[in-house]
Amino acid sequence: MESQNITIGIAFVAGILSFLSPCVLPLVPGYISLMSGVSIDRLKEGGSQGNARRAVIINSLAFNAGLSVIFLALGTTAGLVGASIISNPWVRGIGGVIIILFGLQLIGLLKISTLYKDTRFFSNEKPRGPVGSFTLGIAFAAGWTPCIGPILGGILGLAAASGGWKSGLTLSACYSAGLSIPFMVTGLGINQFLAFYGKFRRHLHKVEVVSGVVLIVVGLLVMTGQSTLLTSSKLAALLPNAEGWIKVKPPTATGVPAAGTNFGVVPEVPFQTLAGQSFTLGQLRGNVVLLNFWATWCIPCREEIPVLNTMQHELEARGLKIVGASLEDTASGIESYQKEVRKFEYQVLVGGDEAKAKFGGSALPTTYLIDREGRIRQKIIGARDREGWDAVVKPLLDEAPATAQRVN
Repeated sequence: MESQNITIGIAFVAGILSFLSPCVLPLVPGYISLMSGVSIDRLKEGGSQGNARRAVIINSLAFNAGLSVIFLALGTTAGLVGASIISNPWVRGIGGVIIILFGLQLIGLLKISTLYKDTRFFSNEKPRGPVGSFTLGIAFAAGWTPCIGPILGGILGLAAASGGWKSGLTLSACYSAGLSIPFMVTGLGINQFLAFYGKFRRHLHKVEVVSGVVLIVVGLLVMTGQSTLLTSSKLAALLPNAEGWIKVKPPTATGVPAAGTNFGVVPEVPFQTLAGQSFTLGQLRGNVVLLNFWATWCIPCREEIPVLNTMQHELEARGLKIVGASLEDTASGIESYQKEVRKFEYQVLVGGDEAKAKFGGSALPTTYLIDREGRIRQKIIGARDREGWDAVVKPLLDEAPATAQRVN
């Protein structure tokens, strides 16, 4: 799933950085007191025991739920809109530039007055129970959006570049979690928070600088169409143990396991073409098959489609067959995706329950390299560029079929 991608971690950390920002952190105790109905002095005196503790927990959960409603709506909308327009390189470039500008704003090299606007408000009447705290959470998110605009804007830009509402929803949910969880922890340990804040307050600008640098890097990747680097195998050197994030089995010195090495014969499970016809991988026996599992909401999946299109054209004469299979989308959904986002120039299939049982459960994209005898030679998790694919595909194309080897 995409939740295993590094972009998810970026969204969560962005939420934490928003919590630690100068316009949020100093006023957290006031909001904790307001939503729980327990005074700060009482919380400091240990009033978070018994009924007061329950009030803090229940109302914090309600507050965080209201907080998340706004951000989830923004992220989902950004992903939905982005799916329709982000394939345009000009739109992608503009989006990347906007994220970079947000980063420069945080660092202090750019001053956008609108982003200093503070629309939050305090009511003299404390919220009544979970419903009131839920409403307060919505008001908090709406009122603070301009203040945390640069960080939130960067996440929304990343959501738009994700190419689907599901990805936008996931990214915004992780951002909301990064912002909400510290609120809960603070409510249960106000003294510890105040001690932390007393020591940390001098570092608040550093948080903004770090946030700005992260946004500038993300903006550059989005603008240049290189956002797959956030999840590509090029990060393997930095995350050598990130199994399930980058790849499962690293290539050998020759790029693929030696001849005779395999992970078993590929399962003969039924797929369907977009036209509704039955299809099995056995129909491609004699070819080298690159079986790529993807989904319409997957960021790196979408980015590597042009590379796979080019490979199919250039290497088809040598016996390469690229197959894109989705276990989560319908045929009609994929057809709409091709019209609105990216066109596939290789075989595209959808899988049912049996295919999910055999191939499901891995991060996306997941690719199986299958030799001419129908044996799985390598499983790769994560996107690759053309150079990376050539390193593992061409050696398989150079191999003679096993039957021919036995004759010799």
